[in-house]
Amino acid sequence: MANEEKEKPVEVLRKLPLEQSTTAAAVIGAPHLPAMEKISDVKTVLRNTLLPLMGAGHPQAMGGETMAAVPKRIRARSALSGKPQEAKPGSPPASPGAGYVRMEVHVENGKLSLVGVKQVPGPLVLPSAVIRGYAYEVLLDNQQISLGSVPDVGVRRAFANRDVPGPEGKHHFVKIPDFDFFVRVPQGHISAATLPKLNIVLHKVEDAPDRFTSLSPLAEQPGVKTVETGRLAGIKLDQLSPAVRSHLELVLRESEKLP
Repeated sequence: MANEEKEKPVEVLRKLPLEQSTTAAAVIGAPHLPAMEKISDVKTVLRNTLLPLMGAGHPQAMGGETMAAVPKRIRARSALSGKPQEAKPGSPPASPGAGYVRMEVHVENGKLSLVGVKQVPGPLVLPSAVIRGYAYEVLLDNQQISLGSVPDVGVRRAFANRDVPGPEGKHHFVKIPDFDFFVRVPQGHISAATLPKLNIVLHKVEDAPDRFTSLSPLAEQPGVKTVETGRLAGIKLDQLSPAVRSHLELVLRESEKLP
């Protein structure tokens, strides 16, 4: 029909990706805000002046209020605020300002030898009991001046491994004939006169009471079942290695200065 208008073809608009829509005008739902700039023409940087810069170091007002400072951490009261640890009943008083001497003792087939000496500041408090296993004591004129348990020496532990069949994969212990352990002696008992009289005794404790009440040797303590496995009877400077001897001579000089 002549007077009938031809139907216009419908244009299909394909939505472009964001990075390709550089000419599309921004649509703002709030008319009171400024129009969004084109992606390729963004130049305006908005800054909220109410927010402080990082590291400014002072509070800023936000909404008419000021942020309160973080309160200082309150130091918790120690649960160990009772009486100080007390020494074993009957133990000899430590010399004022004296520390103790830590001796490293080597054991090889039941024979004890001194292989290290170090002076340590601070008092030494003797334990009031020992546990099963190895334990040492230091005797001076048949009086106990030091005591300690060393249950983890003289044995090598193998933990269970389920990937290894047979006894080798089980949890077991292997006794070793040589090992080292530490002995701690109050420095007030270390002198050129007492060294030859010191006896370091290593015990294998099978049973012991919960608390000792005297300074008698372990073998004389009631209720103690122990086997002596080694003894170092006296410490002689001329039988020590040069390094150990020099350290022990330094300890002797410091002991002479004690009141």
